[in-house]
Amino acid sequence: MTVQLEHFILGEFATNCYLVHNDSDAVLIDPAVPSREIKEEIESRNLKLRYIINTHGHIDHIGGNAFFKEHFPQARLVIGERDLVYLINPDLNLSRDFFSPFVSPLPDWVVRENNLFLDTPWERVSFLLAPGHTPGSVCLFFPGENWLFSGDTLFAGSVGRVDLPGGSFRDLLASLEEIFNRFPDTTAVFPGHGPFTDLAREKKENFYYLQYLAQD
Repeated sequence: MTVQLEHFILGEFATNCYLVHNDSDAVLIDPAVPSREIKEEIESRNLKLRYIINTHGHIDHIGGNAFFKEHFPQARLVIGERDLVYLINPDLNLSRDFFSPFVSPLPDWVVRENNLFLDTPWERVSFLLAPGHTPGSVCLFFPGENWLFSGDTLFAGSVGRVDLPGGSFRDLLASLEEIFNRFPDTTAVFPGHGPFTDLAREKKENFYYLQYLAQD
C-alpha cells in the first residue's frame, strides 16, 4: 500500500503542513491556517481524514484546527498532553501577540507518553514526546516510510526557539538526544518550518547538536 506525502506551506510564518494518505485515508499534520486548498485536495481525492495532529500548540500550527474539524468532523484532533492548555489560551499559543486571540477546539485524544501508537489503515505510527520548544511538543514517526515529522523541535541545521512561554533549552537538548539515538540515520525529517533534511546530515551539521556533544 503506497503512502503519499503532500506538502503545503501555510500562513505568515511559512509553516510546513503535511497531508499523508494512501488514496483512501489521510492524516493532516500541523494545519497552520484554514486552507481551502487542502480541503479541496482531501475532497477531490475522496479521502477520509482520520486525524488532525498538532506537533505543538502555537498558533502557526493550530490555526486551522477549527476549520478542518468543521469540515471533517469525523477527524480526531490530537496534541501532546502538556500543550493542551495552549489550545485554549491565546497568550500561550501566541495568537494574541501576532493575530487576534484564537481558541482551538479541544482534542479528541492527547499524547501522554512515548511509544503511544496511532493506528492508521496502512501502519502503526508512533509518537515521541519532545519537550523544549513547548512543554508538550511531540514528534511523529512513520516506520514503514522512515519519516519523522519533527514540528519545531528539529530544523535543517537548527532547532526551535526556547525563549517563548514554556520553552526550555535543557529539555530541547534532551529531546534531540532522544531523536538521534532512537531513529536511524537514514530517517527523513520533515520539520515545522524550512527545508526537509535527514538525521545523518543533522548529526554532522546541526550547530546546536554539535555544541551539545562538545559539552558532554
